[in-house]
Amino acid sequence: MKSDRETLLELLESEGPRLLGLLTKLTLRQDVAEDLMQDLFVRVARSGALARTDDAGAYVRRVAINLAFEWRRKAKRKPSTTEFPIEPASRDQSPHERMSRSEQYERVLLAASQLSASMHEVFVMRYIEELAPEEIARRLKRPSHQVRATCHKALKQIRKRLSSGEDHDA
Repeated sequence: MKSDRETLLELLESEGPRLLGLLTKLTLRQDVAEDLMQDLFVRVARSGALARTDDAGAYVRRVAINLAFEWRRKAKRKPSTTEFPIEPASRDQSPHERMSRSEQYERVLLAASQLSASMHEVFVMRYIEELAPEEIARRLKRPSHQVRATCHKALKQIRKRLSSGEDHDA
């Protein structure tokens, strides 16, 4: 049987780059994502939960998502232009179009941070990580129809918040 330390080191090696990418997408900041990665593994190491979980990767991803949304709720600010870009600048987009897209992404993430924990986990996996509903269902050990329904409900709530301007009040 592996120790928590060995499991944690394996997770860092196998899931670290993907988790850092996910945290960067959720925070829109490379520096914050790196800090959250450290917090993530410290929190997981101290929790002792790895010995009690069937899927250590899923547990660590869930903690990472929760940390990112926790940071978003505390930050309550818009990204500056000096922050790490989420995606490479397209030659086809003007600076105004890229900024507008970034602001829209920020608003969606802010609205998503107000979802329930299980809803925003599914939302992130589907629309940020771009996983298929079947893959999400497999990872979360849920029926795929339940994942699709959760995605639908999450999108509906986010659209409602965006159309009513609730995302600014977070």
